[in-house]
Order: sequence, then structure tokens, then C-alpha cells
Amino acid sequence: MTSPAEISMEEIFSPKRVGEDRYEAPSMPLEGGAIYGGQLLMQVLNVAADTLPAPLPAHYLQSTFVAAGDATRPLEIHVRRVRDGKSTCQRHVEISQEGRTLLLASLSFQDVAEGYDHQLALPDVPAPESLAADPDNYIPFASPAGDFPWLILDCDMAGDSGAPIAAIWTRPRDPVPAGDLLHQMCFAFLSDATILQSAMQPHGLDWEASEIFVATMNHTIWFHRPVDVNDWLLLHGESPSTSHGRALAVANAYSSRGELFATVAQEGVVRPLKQQSKP
Repeated sequence: MTSPAEISMEEIFSPKRVGEDRYEAPSMPLEGGAIYGGQLLMQVLNVAADTLPAPLPAHYLQSTFVAAGDATRPLEIHVRRVRDGKSTCQRHVEISQEGRTLLLASLSFQDVAEGYDHQLALPDVPAPESLAADPDNYIPFASPAGDFPWLILDCDMAGDSGAPIAAIWTRPRDPVPAGDLLHQMCFAFLSDATILQSAMQPHGLDWEASEIFVATMNHTIWFHRPVDVNDWLLLHGESPSTSHGRALAVANAYSSRGELFATVAQEGVVRPLKQQSKP
């Protein structure tokens, strides 16, 4: 078996075709052998797009995280071609390990079409340039000293109020080459990182808290407009509710120019560690 040190990021994010609509891929090793959910989102978007008759941008990705995986073992990915229409294509994707389902996803791709256009305005938050100079403004695992592929700045919207709102500015550490699908994939990877922050703040929790268990249950991305991830991106969100060990968070994603390019919704497990059980 290939060791984590021998696995390239290209192998992880570009699964290998091993049969008709079937792929294999390794995982990005995390502490404890867990698999990062954003990696799986990136992989399903890539393989689903690979089966299209012609390139199309994704307009939604809906996923359910069924079980935790083992980053030391290969992933098996199967795509089902649901529909190829004149302007839209739908795909279902399953990721499994040794016959055990880890994730189920439904994706739709749509050609650019004319129609009505409106969006919510860019929220009033501190500019990323005003935050980046202070190391304390970074989320610890995504600071310049960290190893997460993205830098993430916390706008600290809630302050001491504990309000269920959050806003972050983010961009990749290294420039991403051109390509509409590649930039959607990179955003999908990032979208699972901190969206539940708005659900944690009313309870005095943050990403350094050691007494909580957090896991993604389901995750949806709606792509409204093209995205350039080399720009500073703003995710501005809120948590409508947290109850029974589950938290819901919704965030709008903007470019620094104010274009609303995506909306993300996630339900996740957020529990005191002593109540941890497999989701």
C-alpha cells in the first residue's frame, strides 16, 4: 500500500479511472487517520464531471456523509449517469471503502443560460487586507504557520455577544491554475472547513476546543456564478438552530468584488465529547 508520504495532492484530487464510471483515489492523511469531508466533495465533483459528454459547470452538489473512513485505505468511487439533457446533466456518486458506503452525492451540471438576475449585497465586514497583518485574526489550523491548504481570516462578527453568525475571508496558500471546474472543486474542498462556526459561537466553542466532537452529516453547495478562488473570498453565514446534538449552518460566498457566487448549507454533529457516538 502506498504510504501517505508517497501520495501526491494530484492523486488525491484526481481519482484514477479503473473501469466504466468507476474510480479509485487515496486520501489526504489527517491526524488520527480520519478523512476530511472537503476532500470527498472535491473528488465527487471531479469524477462526476469526468463522465459528462461535454464540459459544463456544476450548479449544485448535495451530499450525505454516511460513515467515517480510513485515510490509510483507498477509496472506491462509482458514478451513476442519471440524465444527459440538452442543457443539464445529473449524476449520482457513491464513495465507499471495502464495500462500506462513506458518502452519497447528487450533482447537477448546467450550461450557462439567460434569465433574471439578482443577489444579496456584500455584507459590511472588515476588509481582508486590514485583518491579514495580525496573526491573531487567523483560524489557528489555517494560519500562515499552519498546514491547511487555505488561509482563513476570522472577521469575529459575533464578538462577545455569542450571536450565531460568522464571517471569514479565505484564499488558497498557493495560486490555483485556470479552469472553471478546478476552481469549483477547490471551493468545494474549502466549504467544509469552518461553516459550523456560527453554530458553535452561542455555546462558547471554537476550533481549538478539545471537549467537543464535530462531524459533517450532510452538505450542499449551490453555485450561482463562476468563482475565482485566487481572489479573497468571503463566507458570511448564520446558524438557524442547534439541537439534539445537531447543528445547522448556512453561508453565502462572495468574491471581494461583491459577486455572490455560491451558497452553502451544512448539518453536522456538534456534541460534548463525552456523548460522542458514530454519526
